Amino acid sequence: MLAKNDFQNLSMLENLNTPGLNAVKLIEDKVLIPLKRLDPSTSTSDLKKIFGKKLKKILERVSPDLEPLSLRFWNRPLEDPVITEEVLAALVLKFLSGMCNSVQLEEILYCFQFSRFEELADILKRIIASKELKSFNISGFILFTDFKYIRTLGSEITFWRISVASEIKNFDDYFDDFMKFLSNNSLFTEHMKNICHFDENTFNLLLNFALRNIILMHKQVLELYGADGFTSYDRKIYLKFFKTGYPVMDRAAIFYVLLHELCHYFRRISCITWEDSRNCSTPEKIIDNIPINEAGNIFEIEFFGKRHKFLNEKACDFFLSSTETLSRKDYSKKFASINKIRGNVYVPLMRGICLSNKGVVELSGCLISRYRGYS
Repeated sequence: MLAKNDFQNLSMLENLNTPGLNAVKLIEDKVLIPLKRLDPSTSTSDLKKIFGKKLKKILERVSPDLEPLSLRFWNRPLEDPVITEEVLAALVLKFLSGMCNSVQLEEILYCFQFSRFEELADILKRIIASKELKSFNISGFILFTDFKYIRTLGSEITFWRISVASEIKNFDDYFDDFMKFLSNNSLFTEHMKNICHFDENTFNLLLNFALRNIILMHKQVLELYGADGFTSYDRKIYLKFFKTGYPVMDRAAIFYVLLHELCHYFRRISCITWEDSRNCSTPEKIIDNIPINEAGNIFEIEFFGKRHKFLNEKACDFFLSSTETLSRKDYSKKFASINKIRGNVYVPLMRGICLSNKGVVELSGCLISRYRGYS
């Protein structure tokens, strides 16, 4: 996906020539284009027979050129700018190995055939052309090429195929309000300090840096991906810009999603490279006899009683204005109780869609959560 001012950058990549894009040409010519032209009645088992060996041969052929570049990308410090030929090699290799190693290859091929997918080179060029959304696109494509979420793979293919110009803005209009909100809710900051194990001053510096670099995205992009927020592997936070017509509830929804994403941010704060961040995991925690190993979900359940699919008006008011000194357990019980009924006005956390004449924020959830099985 591109921000509106990125399309000029895309036109400059017309003649880009890298080992990654050379490999993509093979994938398109040998697999994606023939797959698109194949008889739609071809069985999924036949799809695997026809293209499984081709994919493995392509992987064997391109790996010697792509693996050294890919390795340099994964070992690159998160603070460094990504190098075009490295990141392209890493993404293409991830795409190929994701397909070749999947036990559901026939379903993946069927989704590509059904979606008439062949624009892999264009997608990768859009990723490279993006500026503010580059981290979102790189990290999102890495998750996409795990090919774990087969049930919605078709819609995710659509996401990558559509060239949407996203409107973006920074967090400045919300910064002071959010800092005041945190000062009234020290429970939240104490939890995040415990995640990262930093002293007060270091924590505040990191928090300030995270908030100053947040990108708010108008709903097209995140809704197409079925998410409300995303923290990229290089620790950039992207949030959906809720716009339901109820400013207080929009602010509550943004802050609610942001707290979830800050848990991911602080879990990764000690990561040095892209590889470190990709492998950064949350220690499993048992809550109500259910094992959970996703930082944002653990936070939501512990502090809000559960992962909420909507915020009603009363819950938004309580969330934004409460200065009560409550224990975590008492706060979570009170919040869950207040937010139990949708009422006449609520925000769908559908986890996106504003239902007509009902102010609702529905949460679609976090992009990381979906790919770890928490839909």
